[in-house]
Amino acid sequence: MRSGVLWALLPDEALPLVVVAAGLMMILGFRQAALSILGMVLLFPILAPFVEALFGELPPWVSLVILAFIGLAILRGLAALLIGQRAADTMVGSLAADVVRIVVGTLFFPLRVAWWAFRLIGR
Repeated sequence: MRSGVLWALLPDEALPLVVVAAGLMMILGFRQAALSILGMVLLFPILAPFVEALFGELPPWVSLVILAFIGLAILRGLAALLIGQRAADTMVGSLAADVVRIVVGTLFFPLRVAWWAFRLIGR
């Protein structure tokens, strides 16, 4: 399971413990995992000011769309822990399809109302 989004939820006080855990992993021979953990720990503080400036300049609706994608990623990660990766992918795909149906239905609702009004007037 990819846990890239879950790293953002880790408090700053726990980062030294993560570094210690990565060092222990290197001692035990899990070098690739330890290097990826250290990379993530070092990457977040370096990129945080740039990401904050970028999100500060975006319009609010773009931030909401990005927040929705992050929420789906967290939901997928939690579901993958509970029910498995493939079932979680199916669940997230179904939820995304429902969101698309709701958005399209909301956008085309005024057109449907106008079409029904012209149809009733035409009779």
